[in-house]
Amino acid sequence: PTKMGFCDDPDDREDSRRAKRNKSKSRKEQNRNLACLDELVSDIEARANETYNPWQDYPALRLLLKDRVDYDSAFPMIRVEREFCDESEKSPCANQTAIDFSAQDVMNGNIFDQFSNIWKEEKDPLGVKLEQLQDSWWKGNVPNMLESTPERPHIKHVVMAYGTDVPTEAGYIYKKIDRKPNPSNNTTSAEGKEAFDGVPEMHKVIWEEKHGRIIEESMPEPSTFTESILFKKKQTRRPFNSGDSSLWLHHSGDGTIPYLSLMWAHTWLLHATRAMRSTNHTMPMLEGERISNPHNALDSIKVSHRPKGGNDWIQGYGADPRVDENYDYSSRSNIGDTGTSHPHGTKYKPKMVRFQSEGKSRSTGMEYTTTVIEAIGVEHKETTRNYDILAAAFTDVLKNLNEDYGLV
Repeated sequence: PTKMGFCDDPDDREDSRRAKRNKSKSRKEQNRNLACLDELVSDIEARANETYNPWQDYPALRLLLKDRVDYDSAFPMIRVEREFCDESEKSPCANQTAIDFSAQDVMNGNIFDQFSNIWKEEKDPLGVKLEQLQDSWWKGNVPNMLESTPERPHIKHVVMAYGTDVPTEAGYIYKKIDRKPNPSNNTTSAEGKEAFDGVPEMHKVIWEEKHGRIIEESMPEPSTFTESILFKKKQTRRPFNSGDSSLWLHHSGDGTIPYLSLMWAHTWLLHATRAMRSTNHTMPMLEGERISNPHNALDSIKVSHRPKGGNDWIQGYGADPRVDENYDYSSRSNIGDTGTSHPHGTKYKPKMVRFQSEGKSRSTGMEYTTTVIEAIGVEHKETTRNYDILAAAFTDVLKNLNEDYGLV
């Protein structure tokens, strides 16, 4: 969960216990050379007035730092709906309950344990999987990468490019109906163990679609083989929670990864500012030019955009991505043109927004750069095949090669 990237995470005690258990460092110990993300917000907010919004060109950072959006802000990442019915009662039954699971339940394996208790599966496959994960990660020598949000990689130049505004699965709702056993029926096996009662059954899928709109899709009820062949049941799609998703995001993911996970890379743009604000250093610091302003975190980030179909980069974020003219491929047929006018074409020219920052190590003097590129309407696998996205990324790479080694 994104809350783990902040020092004021209310679960700090669990973080300390987890670090002690795994003989590793807690988040505060790991980040002793970086200021906390939550420390940057007050200085940014202090610059706001009636005519100036400091967050205007940085919607992703506003959502992460100021609004503190997380995976459970607008909908459950995973939910189990249970109905407890009398033998003759039809669904929906009067006695209902719901259990929500967060990203942290996935991270620590709690979801496997809970699902194993809710669904009595033969040979307990989820319990076996939990033991395997514990042996491989929690009890192994390799640190569990899920126990903390990823910081900027410790390399000289980072270029992160990804697509957005493609329908992406972001949450799942399972359903189980428990019926009171008939005393006349034998509900236990010969060994006296509780009978098996099936496998987890998905009831709904929660999608994030373009502009961050949240949709829930109901799965068709199980049917016989004949019914499934003769009568194809359509999934039902409707706005989640009556369309009230005001707390959610301005983009959706790339068809594979939810946007909340992708946009965490924007925090990497603040690495230099966080390093200069930190006073906890165990090594002597070099004197030299400070590339970034340690007090105005967003001033260190350059923002530019390239309009859809265009060739030149223009300063600033550009038009709101929720304006229809920035996203119109859904109105075109998926058959035929896969060149310049279709997102699946290698020569398609999407609107792109680019964020760039620079920093300088105070311990080594090495200058480093971070670039994040968002391509509107481009699907996950297409980002590595689209000529324009590759050109934008390699322009940065070639520029860095020239400045560092004079090779180009």
